[in-house]
Amino acid sequence: MGRGGRIPRPDAGRRRFRRQRDAQIWWAAHQKAIEDGSWEAVTKPTRSSLGDALKQYREHSKAHHRSFSTYVENGLTVLEQALGTGTALKNVTAADIERLKLQRLEKDKVAKSTVDKNVAVAKSFFNWCIHQGLTKANPVKKVKLFHEDNERVRFLDPDTEYPKLLEQARNGPWYLEPIIVIDVNTGLRRRNILGLRWDQVDFKRRIIRIESRTKSGRPHNLPLNDTAFQKLNEVHLKTSSHPYAFVHLDGKFEGQPITDIKNAFNAAVDRAKIKNFRFHDLRHTFCSWLAIRGVPLPAIQKLAGHASIKMTLRYAHLSPRYLADEVKALDAIQRELKKDAGSSRKADEEQTRGELASTAATTDPATSDGSAPQKGRRRSAQNQQPVNAGQPGQPMHGIGKK
Repeated sequence: MGRGGRIPRPDAGRRRFRRQRDAQIWWAAHQKAIEDGSWEAVTKPTRSSLGDALKQYREHSKAHHRSFSTYVENGLTVLEQALGTGTALKNVTAADIERLKLQRLEKDKVAKSTVDKNVAVAKSFFNWCIHQGLTKANPVKKVKLFHEDNERVRFLDPDTEYPKLLEQARNGPWYLEPIIVIDVNTGLRRRNILGLRWDQVDFKRRIIRIESRTKSGRPHNLPLNDTAFQKLNEVHLKTSSHPYAFVHLDGKFEGQPITDIKNAFNAAVDRAKIKNFRFHDLRHTFCSWLAIRGVPLPAIQKLAGHASIKMTLRYAHLSPRYLADEVKALDAIQRELKKDAGSSRKADEEQTRGELASTAATTDPATSDGSAPQKGRRRSAQNQQPVNAGQPGQPMHGIGKK
């Protein structure tokens, strides 16, 4: 280390960054290189190719990313095929990634959401390369995503579609109907229900323990209602001698867990004449039915194991109670306004009565000495006739007839 704790650079130059985050990434890469003794290699200009870097990143991703085989590997393959393994990392530009986007969208005919996933994998890959000192910049950070709104909520009609699907599922493999019933009543993801082991089911406490294989990676305890509990007991009578709940009961795979039910499920859906319905929509059915029944969204979030309430909000429009209590807060304002208006009206009435009483007191004909008023004493000047005192030649009016 040089004076002041600075890292001595071979070219004795100064490195400037436009963003603090870039400086932190650069510093972390050099600090790691110093700790593992490879700093000299990091400070030298690299000529790593895309193929070499992808090979290293694949090894890293297999060990650290649970979704490597289903998510990351596909994105890396797309990047590799679009740019070529011999391309130098430093020569990859944002324009190359933009061409990749258009190729996936127009030539490969994939959805915008799929393109966004591929771009996200590429971005993570180049960030890792920066940390490893294989390149200095991430060409993907300036590339915009499509951000397609593909949140779909398709659920079974409980009165028509659900009974038909169960009827057709009973004509398929033994495990299909129990899986559908349990999934609709628990909301388990496909990999969780197919990989369900009996040591995860607590029949005494009536819960299923999903340990660390949820999508969010967090443990999840799911309570069982009567329907799911009864169906699991029926399955337990068949497969209790095996570790997994849903296994092959005969054939060369006897005792091994069921790994795929796509064909059997789709066949049952077709026979039931249900349109546009996937296996994952059973999970949407679980959440949607809860929302329709008025279950609060935070409770649905916990039951479904959603990492964020944002994922649960897609069911908000189905809930009759959603925000109902919140808008009732306005009723309190209206009550206060009515209360204030009533108090003001009462005060005005009291003030009016006081003024009338005061006016009556000042116009009372009673004298100040306490004498009683004389009835008919005052006559209007308009009703009084002038009295003629009887001048010569004039009759006397107002006294009587002549």
